Amino acid sequence: MNRPWIIWSILAGCGILILGMFGWMTQRALASEQERVDAQAAADHSERMRLALSRMDTIGANLLVVENQRPPLHYQAFFSPTDIFNTQLENLDSNEVLQSSPLLTERSPLVKLHFEFRETGQFICPQVPTASQRDLALSKGIDSKELDAASVRLAELTGILTEERRRELTQSAVRLASVPSYGEEENAWLGVKDNQFPQSAKRQSVYEQKLNVSEKGGRAKVLKKALDQAAVRSATANQIKKPQFGQLSSLTPFRASWIEGSLILIRKVQGSLSTKFQGVWLDHKAIGADLAAELRADVKGVSLVPLIAGDDSPLALVSLPYKLTPGAAPRVALPWSTPMRRSLLFAWLGAVVALAALFFLIRGVLALSERRAAFVSSVTHELRTPLTTFRLYSEMLADGMVPDEVTRKEYLRTMQGESERLNHLVENVLAYSQIERGTARSKFEKLPVTDLVERLRPVLQRRVDQEDAALTIEIDPLAGDVETDVTGVEQILFNLIDNACKYGLSESGQGPIILRARREKQGLCFEVSDHGRGIRACERKRLFRAFHKSAQEAAHSKPGVGLGLALCRRLARALGGDLTIDSNRDQGACFILQLP
Repeated sequence: MNRPWIIWSILAGCGILILGMFGWMTQRALASEQERVDAQAAADHSERMRLALSRMDTIGANLLVVENQRPPLHYQAFFSPTDIFNTQLENLDSNEVLQSSPLLTERSPLVKLHFEFRETGQFICPQVPTASQRDLALSKGIDSKELDAASVRLAELTGILTEERRRELTQSAVRLASVPSYGEEENAWLGVKDNQFPQSAKRQSVYEQKLNVSEKGGRAKVLKKALDQAAVRSATANQIKKPQFGQLSSLTPFRASWIEGSLILIRKVQGSLSTKFQGVWLDHKAIGADLAAELRADVKGVSLVPLIAGDDSPLALVSLPYKLTPGAAPRVALPWSTPMRRSLLFAWLGAVVALAALFFLIRGVLALSERRAAFVSSVTHELRTPLTTFRLYSEMLADGMVPDEVTRKEYLRTMQGESERLNHLVENVLAYSQIERGTARSKFEKLPVTDLVERLRPVLQRRVDQEDAALTIEIDPLAGDVETDVTGVEQILFNLIDNACKYGLSESGQGPIILRARREKQGLCFEVSDHGRGIRACERKRLFRAFHKSAQEAAHSKPGVGLGLALCRRLARALGGDLTIDSNRDQGACFILQLP
């Protein structure tokens, strides 16, 4: 490959594109997972708030039911009951009997005061009797401090309910629901014709409009049931034949309103002679505390605030003018290990592994391409010299240009040496090719180490003689026998001797090439050493790499294509051993062949 940077640039671009797409997909997947979890958390939060509203409305509904059940006459400290009989079953005159109001002695932590006022603005409070009625109340054992405290609260209420505020209250009571009419024979204090208090259909539509829920909604269902039960119980109450303000013709249920920071219930009591308004001053702090207690720990970030008139918030209570403020939407922190994140992690690992594998594959292909190119160029150079020699000498011999017999024999020996050189090169290439394809076959035979070395001696000696060098063979007497492929060992040792002849002889040509054979614990060891310049440490890393020798190196050094040592190590490992270099020598090089 003449321009490998093009391939690397394309690979880098593809890697950036793939990782960018993976990053975008990861970001979208994580955002989608977070949105789904947040939506589920918001839905759960809304459901918890709905349940909290239902529990709060139950408290408010119970309070309204209790107050709606009170007859209008109970708002007087002492009143004259009707249908009173003595022991002789004689009907007594109502003007001769007084009955105390339950409100005179009843104490509720949620109620500050009960009161009524007429259109003229006169206030009456059952907890604050006046004149002789106060003395009567004290005689019944009521503490004067309680009466005084009620008087103080009444004075405070009178200051709050100015004429303008009373007008707002009366208008609120007039606008409330329908006002059923009563006949003279149906003059009960809360007896309602056809058991409609208020009418079911209209009440249901008000609840649905207020809460935007169906008829089966939790809070509307609770209030509907409570008010229906109140209407049924009220229909059986004692009738008041002749109330002081005439015949009772209509009665509205209580309606809650905020007046100057005070929570007040108001209802309209319509008589044949006059109209009056009855109210309940509630302790909004105590009610707010009871309602807030229904906001359990699982409803976080929610607060209870007063409901402003005209606010149609879906989080408002139906019974009392309060509403919930949801605050910020809950956000759930996802754990590190979720199915989505584990899947993304595996996907990223797969992508990174795939890119890394592609990188190493392309690097290996480029390295192999470079090695093959170097091999072709070096082999071409190696073949050119002997072929040129063959052609030149064969033409001279064929044309009779070498009449001298000595010169002719010298030319023939040169051609023979070049032929052996070519044969050695071809054999190495073929052997390496067979090992790479896995088609190499080894023929093992057992023989003494001495016989093995003697069988190889003539070939090795002839190669050393070509360089006018000396070969020294040292065999350990305890070397014993070896079972191996003799042809493979011969090829390994010949290549080592050949390399020693090429690179291991000193400039003076002195110093023998030594072949040693000895027995060790690991097996049989052959050492081939020389007294040349040795091998530098930086060259040892690529010493056993196939085809590492370039054409330029081949042209300026000894003949060879850089295949001998790579082939020797492959053959040694194919025989079950290994080929290494002794890095502890100060002079020359020493290669060690280990056989099992």
